Amino acid sequence: MMNAEELRTLANTHEENGDYESALRLYRRALLIQEKSVGHDSPEMAPFIYDLAMINAAVDNDHEAENLFAWLLKVEPSDPSLADEVAMVRKEMQRVLPAA
Repeated sequence: MMNAEELRTLANTHEENGDYESALRLYRRALLIQEKSVGHDSPEMAPFIYDLAMINAAVDNDHEAENLFAWLLKVEPSDPSLADEVAMVRKEMQRVLPAA
């Protein structure tokens, strides 16, 4: 069985190759394994939450992406660059919403 980091790396490869559905499944599995390992609100969850949030935003799962961004900011509240990036992605998600 692969560990969380290995799954995350594999998911990233699928994402880079345009296989977003496989990437989404792998990012979810990686996040669940990491959560069991370090706990729900551990700062070590941040990269896993981030990846899953971004792929959800990419495939227009906006509600799920929003929930993940909120969780991400909860586990990494003091990272201003992360907060800025999340705000930018949220703004883009809202901009695209009326066009959908």
